[in-house]
Amino acid sequence: MASIQLIHPSLAYESQLIAYKNEFPYNPSGIEGSSQIAFAESIEQWLDQIEKNRHWETVQNDYMPAEQYIAIDNNDNVVGMLNFRKELNDYLLNYIGHIGYSVAPSKRRQGLATEMLKLALEEAKNFGLQKVLITCTDDNIASYKVIENNGGLLEDKRVDPGDQKLTRRYWITL
Repeated sequence: MASIQLIHPSLAYESQLIAYKNEFPYNPSGIEGSSQIAFAESIEQWLDQIEKNRHWETVQNDYMPAEQYIAIDNNDNVVGMLNFRKELNDYLLNYIGHIGYSVAPSKRRQGLATEMLKLALEEAKNFGLQKVLITCTDDNIASYKVIENNGGLLEDKRVDPGDQKLTRRYWITL
């Protein structure tokens, strides 16, 4: 398994963040775990928005405070993104969870998502959480294997009213 770190994104990674964004096909929902980088006009604008979304005083309407991370490998390359929501509103509790993540399509099937989630669970302990909720669509076999490999226990499956997809809801005790 490759060794990675989760760090807060910065302008120093601008070209890599643009390349990461461009590696994904268009999806009206954006890129998982990326705080909507797919729809940002610029990396500077995206960095400003994720900084605002870290704090209750400046978080976007209908959002909860969250930490945005990029996963970098030993060569300082961006290989993934992860968003950690410190608290859950009703919609997040029912369909989205605490943690969303993605791995660059060219870097998949290397164990990176499993390692990213493991690191995020350590961060969750630092934020004082005792358990976290992680979800994925029922047809996303790779994602639910990542969750299960990190100790996720399936609570139930629910149809998300936003996209009408069946969502698996897993809890991980820290």
